[in-house]
Amino acid sequence: MKPIFLVLVCIAPLSVRATADEFSSVVRFVNNDQLSGKLESLSMDRLLWKSPILETPTAFFLKSVLDLNLVPKHPLHEARHEANLTLTNGDTINGQLLAVSDEAVELDTWFAGHLKFRRVMVKAIQINERPSYTYEGPIALSEWTQSNDPPGWSFQNAALISNTAGSIAKDVALADECRISFVAAWRGSFGLKLVFFSDQLNAESPPNGYEISFQQRAIFARSCKTSATLGPGVSAPALQENEKARIEVRASLKSGSIAVFIDGEIVGAWTDPDMAQNKVGRGIHFISINNSPVRISQIGIGPWDGVLEKMPEVNRPGGFRQFEGMEEEPAPATAPEVSDSNRMILRNGDSIAGEVIGIDGDIVKVKTPFKDVKIPVAVLKSVALKPMDLERCKRENGDVRAWFPDGTSIVFRLEAIQETTMTGYSQNFGTAEFQSAAFNRIEFNIYDRKLEDLRVMNKW
Repeated sequence: MKPIFLVLVCIAPLSVRATADEFSSVVRFVNNDQLSGKLESLSMDRLLWKSPILETPTAFFLKSVLDLNLVPKHPLHEARHEANLTLTNGDTINGQLLAVSDEAVELDTWFAGHLKFRRVMVKAIQINERPSYTYEGPIALSEWTQSNDPPGWSFQNAALISNTAGSIAKDVALADECRISFVAAWRGSFGLKLVFFSDQLNAESPPNGYEISFQQRAIFARSCKTSATLGPGVSAPALQENEKARIEVRASLKSGSIAVFIDGEIVGAWTDPDMAQNKVGRGIHFISINNSPVRISQIGIGPWDGVLEKMPEVNRPGGFRQFEGMEEEPAPATAPEVSDSNRMILRNGDSIAGEVIGIDGDIVKVKTPFKDVKIPVAVLKSVALKPMDLERCKRENGDVRAWFPDGTSIVFRLEAIQETTMTGYSQNFGTAEFQSAAFNRIEFNIYDRKLEDLRVMNKW
């Protein structure tokens, strides 16, 4: 294809807030060319781009732009819960649940304030626990230390991607009792080590700290100091059946306990009584252990109260026999799931039938067949919605798809650009003003079928 670097001469759009790293953003064009640099400004039909290979900031028509990859702002959340809305057009949006009615579902968001979504365009509501994170990322490759030369990890679309075996590390100021969560995606066989409480970020195999090793479906825990495993490994079939999972590790220097969660379910727990006496640091490593690429995104680091509400079921790793002559036990029969659109699932596994009739702060009022009850929103995993005929929003000329660092996205017709905000419209929620720094990627020309293969090719 021909180069698409077309210079425009008369442009006076409003400026967008500069990013932390001077040239850490990337603009990609519809011919798959890309140019690193910094977004200087954005107007309704063009953008102004500053790059080290350009003599002066240069303007490009948006009709020639595939997407912008930006450095977002990660706010600190104080809410105990996060509601995830799935809309009929495929959008997913996070925020704090304010109200649910036959007419609308309302969210409070940090990036656009109060958003009111038409109920007929809301497909589902999930409630996620919202820990208090002290670090969220990754933000840029420059904040991480790599052990290989040349480096084995790269950064794209708010994610770390391994290109070969090797370590990438960061001092994240781990608390004595901490939780480390991230989303891992992989191609082929899953091979990854997570090291935490490390004090040597540039080491391929840190001498201090603890390591969780993921080898396909098998998970092992060991001490980096002694290289000894902390006990039998465990099996997580989801890691072999899928190619993506949310992984969370919780650890306590006080009790010596370590626990691993896969997609919200605890799968393994170990204890090292000597943990408090060992030399530790406050860093973490992601170590790719084979040449199959691994993608790490949505990293969250925060404190933990040291309490495990539930222990994992005994589960041997890998599906193999640990002792000669031992037969595999058949999986227990489970009753078929009963679909009940009027039943809400609680975080502890219980459920309740009823209808949401009001929300006051963090408390939801539910009308049940017996009486009205009040429940903290944070203890819910899902919210039952009254069945109705759903509708899909109209596609508009000028629609863009804006992505958040947590993997959610929202489509709106771009209507105005301000210094630090952009205004958009959708039938889903009307007109809203968004913080530009909330987005790590903005896609343009999203309904052009000729660009679909290019978008898919560049997706993980």
